[in-house]
Amino acid sequence: MARIFKGILRAVARTALLILGMTAALSAANRERTAVWVVRDQIETAAQIDQIIAFASQWELTDLFIQVRGRGDACYRSRLSPFAEYLSDKQFDPLEYILQRARPRGIRIHAWLNIYILWSAEKPPSDPRHLVHTRPDWISVDANGQSDRFKTRSEFQASQSEGMYLSPLARGVNEHLLAVIAELLERYEVDGVHLDYVRYPAQRYDYHLDGRMAFKTRLGVDPILLSISNKTFFEGWELRVIDSLTICWNDFRREAINRFIADCRQLIETQGRPIELSAAVKPDPFEARNHFYQDWPLWLKNGWLDFAVPMNYTRQTESFEATLEKIRLVASATKIWMGIGAYNQSRYDAMTKTMVSRSYGFGNVVYFSYKEVAAAHYFATLRKAFGIPIPSAK
Repeated sequence: MARIFKGILRAVARTALLILGMTAALSAANRERTAVWVVRDQIETAAQIDQIIAFASQWELTDLFIQVRGRGDACYRSRLSPFAEYLSDKQFDPLEYILQRARPRGIRIHAWLNIYILWSAEKPPSDPRHLVHTRPDWISVDANGQSDRFKTRSEFQASQSEGMYLSPLARGVNEHLLAVIAELLERYEVDGVHLDYVRYPAQRYDYHLDGRMAFKTRLGVDPILLSISNKTFFEGWELRVIDSLTICWNDFRREAINRFIADCRQLIETQGRPIELSAAVKPDPFEARNHFYQDWPLWLKNGWLDFAVPMNYTRQTESFEATLEKIRLVASATKIWMGIGAYNQSRYDAMTKTMVSRSYGFGNVVYFSYKEVAAAHYFATLRKAFGIPIPSAK
């Protein structure tokens, strides 16, 4: 009887341990994720990266979004993209070093790549292998038929554009970008691929000749005619037909980026290991879709992205919350990591937005950027929004 009783106790104990283990595993798997974007100028040296990893470890950050492609270049070894010219040590591989330092600490590293934006400095890139020099025919074109390659920085600023973009409609562009991502995944065991600038620069783009001719072949009209105020070409046409063509042109532009995202998902799935695919997106889903042709709710709905990070950087809490209302109409909270600006507001304002996000069920948060939150006391204040004790320095 005693042996039977002891056997029962052991079985109960084993069951209890199993339940506790499963609970702990589920808790770890489901716990909210906290991350920061790390801009490329913060990973120039091993010493800088050591500080980033120490910071992430001290504050128990789960993920880091490391910018390894800024303006058509690479902060890693690549055959397809020139090595970033602002990195003075050409023998140092920032991405490789980050992975070596982060992996033992369980910190997930997402390779953050700026996709379509190509250049924004006053002077052109010095490396002759840069796409600005080798593929000027891939550069975006506005509704006036003017290529961005001929614009100055002051012209970009006047039009509130970030700089020169690649055209998603130019033949070969998306294939090249997919090859860039494939090469990175072959060489580096990152935990995620994080896409940024995966959109058009503005509604007045992109009128690249390749796209125009493809649309004309499909529907018989050069779409640049839809953009001009003089509609004499359409004299005698019904207004509903012109409106229908405009809608088709908008859909056509969206399709190019939708296909790119779908192809990215397919590429990820061929890797044979778990890799998260995400994108930094315009926070208002309606503005994103209709003004930048960035249909990220569709990307989530179709399972192409694991999650989206709306860049909800506004300083005004009311505006921030209004955007949350729009986001929760189109996406599950589990598929959203809320992007909060630290560069443009106090730590108390950022803490308020963190708490508002959590109250809406958006528990995963990414702060822009590491440089600001690493400042004295900034992250300690943010931490209070999570109800987590402040750790001592390690």
